[in-house]
Amino acid sequence: MIKIVEGEFIKTLTDGNLENLVKELDRGYILIMVKENNKLHEGYIFVEDGEIVGYYYTDNHLEESIGKPDKVLELLNKENKIIELYRYDKEKLDLMKWLYPEIFVKKHKVSKKESKKEEKEEIKENYLQIKLTIPLDKIISANVKDFESYLEDGKYKLINVYRKVNGFYEIGYIIYYGHTPIAAAYECKYGVLLGKDACEKIEELLKDENSVIDVYEFDEKKLTVLLDEFPEMKIEKEQKEDVIDVKLYEKEEAPILTSYEEDVKLSREELLKKLGISEPDEGWIESILEDLLRPSDEELKELKNRIEREIYEKIKNIDGVDDVYLDINVKWENNRYYIYGDITVKRKKILGVIKKDVDPSIIKFEIDNIIKKHLSKYTSRLSLHIE
Repeated sequence: MIKIVEGEFIKTLTDGNLENLVKELDRGYILIMVKENNKLHEGYIFVEDGEIVGYYYTDNHLEESIGKPDKVLELLNKENKIIELYRYDKEKLDLMKWLYPEIFVKKHKVSKKESKKEEKEEIKENYLQIKLTIPLDKIISANVKDFESYLEDGKYKLINVYRKVNGFYEIGYIIYYGHTPIAAAYECKYGVLLGKDACEKIEELLKDENSVIDVYEFDEKKLTVLLDEFPEMKIEKEQKEDVIDVKLYEKEEAPILTSYEEDVKLSREELLKKLGISEPDEGWIESILEDLLRPSDEELKELKNRIEREIYEKIKNIDGVDDVYLDINVKWENNRYYIYGDITVKRKKILGVIKKDVDPSIIKFEIDNIIKKHLSKYTSRLSLHIE
């Protein structure tokens, strides 16, 4: 059975016009209760931005209806009903959507014609079907609003921006040198866009207030390895025609080529062979990436302490929680983070009786958000215990 995240109580009514109630509430839920045949029937109407976005009905016994209005509106027409209004902040509504997406309906239906048009527009994009691996260095700041303030002359920075739309993630990466973007990549359910093709999509993400923006340190070595693997990521500047070259060859004399320039005429394979250099293979690139990405023991310890502190502060403030005990470890293996251990939550008690139940799904949601804020590529094996 679904457990509704409790909102802020506003008032109780015995009757009311649905349209007026929705407008008055703006964001939250309308609870309709009817006691009939020794059962308490409850209907929930979820509201966002003054519009109905979801329905849920239960008789608190065997029957429930999810995402359908029929049973809920039936209760609204009963004479012996009680109506209660509860307000949500954006965070609580997002939590409900994350926990029970089946409750919520789309705000509007897209016609087949519009759907086909959108599909065609997406197909026009030059999506690549490749596996995108971007090395993320030490995080400077998470969930920022003004990432430009973190850019510095003469220094490399990686901006990672992402959002979740209809159950799918859109992720953008843009690398700056000083205040100039020099490489970009964008990934979504359709595939991957690189370089200038990615910039427009990333710009959309950066403008969306629901997107999360993280800022990471970066350096020239990592950029070199990244562009060796994904050369199309480079953002080429639009340059005017090189007038100097034209003037150099206005004279009748042919240009004199040095031995190095002659070598440039060779193909990549011939040049590497001539210089006695082996062609770098995939294993070589992977080993370089591993060395570049591997955090030090000190960095792992600092990361562990930061995650533990944030989890403790967040869970301790959840209603009904008395104390939190953490035993977490973070390690680096096979080019990814592993976070494991135990989190024990003690519930508040009065005279030995638990004051209020604590929903484990809410705690897991908060823990997951904190880890994602610090790590992009990880495996979590955390065990949650509620006592």
